Amino acid sequence: MKTQMKWNGLTIEISAEPNKFLSRIEGEEFTSLKVTSPATAKPLINDAFAASLIAQAGGEVNFVDVMLSAEQRAA
Repeated sequence: MKTQMKWNGLTIEISAEPNKFLSRIEGEEFTSLKVTSPATAKPLINDAFAASLIAQAGGEVNFVDVMLSAEQRAA
């Protein structure tokens, strides 16, 4: 699933797909998230996360917002 959103004035695209391989190894559902922006050449996020964490955040969009905000504060 792909979703576009604005984050701090930056247009980003969120791609989320079930990661069946990691889910099988870990024994719980994992989702691969890739967050890109047309303004940058590299992915902002490209990793797998427990699907339960994403659900607790309220979905992919909210999860990405929290992750990018935390990363921005840490910088």
